Amino acid sequence: MPKKNNYDDEDDINNQQWAPIIITKEPIMTKDKVELTADQFLHKLISKREELKLSQIQLNMKCKFPYKYTIRDIESKRYNPTTLEIKTISNILNF
Repeated sequence: MPKKNNYDDEDDINNQQWAPIIITKEPIMTKDKVELTADQFLHKLISKREELKLSQIQLNMKCKFPYKYTIRDIESKRYNPTTLEIKTISNILNF
């Protein structure tokens, strides 16, 4: 026989204890305090990487990201980079 709870389940469902998360496309700050949108940052990342003749894996190794395909996932918009990753990429590519 199941145990009976001391509380009512309906109270838990209606009492939300966290704030909703809202994801927006905010501008990205670069080294020179220039604000870029996510699409502008991606375009600049890809063009600078191709200009330096680096593959995605080579750039990933220069940035020392633990996951082998971080740059690939960022460029394909599967993954949103963290602030630290954006800063690292900006420093490596000098933009």
